[in-house]
Amino acid sequence: MKVIVAEKPSVARAIQNMLRKNNVKTGVIVIGLKGHVLDSDLKNGYEWGRVDPYQIFYLREFQAKIRDKRSYDELARIFRNNFMEELVIATDNDPEGELIGWEIVEIFKKFNGFGRISRMRFNTISEEELWSAWQNREEGLNHRWVWRATFRRDFDLVTGAAFTRLLTSSARKKGFRGLISWGSCQIPTLNYIVEREEKIKNFIPIPYWVLVGRFKTNKGEVFEARSNKMEDKKSAQEMHSKLKDIKQALIEKYVEECDVIKRPKPLRTDEMLRDLHRITGVSASDILRVAEELYSNGYISYPRTDTNQWSKNIDFNKIKSTIMKGLAVEEALLMEPRPLNGSKNDGAHPPIYPIRPYPRDGTLKWKVWEYIARRFLANVFSNDVKVLRQKASIKVGEIRLNASGSIIEEPGFIQVYPYFKPDARSIPKLSINEKVGIIELRLVEESTKPPGRLSESELLRLMEKDGIGTDATRAEYPKIIIERGYAFKDQKVIKPTELGMNLIRSLREVDLKLVSPQTRRIVEEYMDKITRGEKKYEEALDETLKLYSTLYKQLEAGIDSISSRLAGSIKNA
Repeated sequence: MKVIVAEKPSVARAIQNMLRKNNVKTGVIVIGLKGHVLDSDLKNGYEWGRVDPYQIFYLREFQAKIRDKRSYDELARIFRNNFMEELVIATDNDPEGELIGWEIVEIFKKFNGFGRISRMRFNTISEEELWSAWQNREEGLNHRWVWRATFRRDFDLVTGAAFTRLLTSSARKKGFRGLISWGSCQIPTLNYIVEREEKIKNFIPIPYWVLVGRFKTNKGEVFEARSNKMEDKKSAQEMHSKLKDIKQALIEKYVEECDVIKRPKPLRTDEMLRDLHRITGVSASDILRVAEELYSNGYISYPRTDTNQWSKNIDFNKIKSTIMKGLAVEEALLMEPRPLNGSKNDGAHPPIYPIRPYPRDGTLKWKVWEYIARRFLANVFSNDVKVLRQKASIKVGEIRLNASGSIIEEPGFIQVYPYFKPDARSIPKLSINEKVGIIELRLVEESTKPPGRLSESELLRLMEKDGIGTDATRAEYPKIIIERGYAFKDQKVIKPTELGMNLIRSLREVDLKLVSPQTRRIVEEYMDKITRGEKKYEEALDETLKLYSTLYKQLEAGIDSISSRLAGSIKNA
């Protein structure tokens, strides 16, 4: 008997259908899980209140616990009651999927450990790819991926438990009744939001003045131009008074330059989440959930990827044919395949692309699928956009005003990918020494503006830039800090609460490393080293926990005043 275990029920169904269509009808059982079956926990004796939280940093053995009892019991029943010729792991093709595969193998060994263990690897659940994965099963698991995911899990368990217990227990002694959660990703994420709020609150606007002129050409075309900023009000008023009665201006300079906007590169997870948040306003975590549902139901390829390069054997025309059945795009707009590749390759998954048409039902699933489909066409079957940039300098008396505009000369990919069109406000085509009439010349007072608060899309971009989390996990952290009461959404932006502000400020006073993305980046680098075989799990855990245990001791030394501040932020809310 062969037993295939997939990570999701929908993937299990797709595998069953593939086997049936290829006449593999007997001797195979297919099971679909719902993610992790097992989890890691602190050993007995390390429960809350029974041990100094600092002692958790010395733990190197963890207790396995059943996370999904229904799936565990189902696997145990099948493994116990069948002669197992082969166990086939068909979980997602990434480190987290490999760890789930390892959990399945551990349960298998407990009940029936004599069969062959193999691995199906696939990035779509198309019948063709699943059949290829079945026919080309690998021996065993990628243990570097298993150790990478295990390291991430155990590091987060130890540091999260130790810091959360210290902060929460200390604050509760001061009257706090909630939980102060700490995580090495969520805290730097919150720090971005607090930093931006501080910049806004500390911002002092500086006034300045500009001359704004409206002009009219001999052909009757009207346009505007602006002077440079003038910081002295009196001088600006005197200049305006001197020039306000002039009726004509002289075109001193007019140039046109062609600017090429490259078509988008193959789609990665981070870009998909940022773009679709801007397009739909839906949180990144919900968009990723929908994308995974589309994958599980065979509409798109695997949506967790950091690759923006196409492999040489991909059939672009076949994918285009699929897209054209689901999108209303004119075939005449599309050229021969000419993809623009990027430089990233995670070594596991291709870029995200459509597999089969999704019904045009107006739901979020349709919007996600449509975006992915249009992105593919823009990257592979479209031209770059050519924009004509216009710049003009207009002399009024002794001062110069500047005008600019742009004209889309060749629309290229925006014909199929219309989401973020370049600005196309043009000015008239002017000639040097041409005279234009002055309709009005007014003096306008303006002031410098503070930076805007962060949208979720901007927050995700900062997280990717600084290496907080991975393409598979990044979307969760904005959601987590809101659920913890550290921040809240106000329309399209995220603001910190008083608790969130006080938590970050308190941690900063101890050591900036407690909130810095560079500290968490060290952990991500260790994960990469495990993947490359440069570090063993034990070394990575020892070295990273040593760093964070030092920070813990620093925090503990000042915890009395910190806990008072945190407890007070709730009382004042």
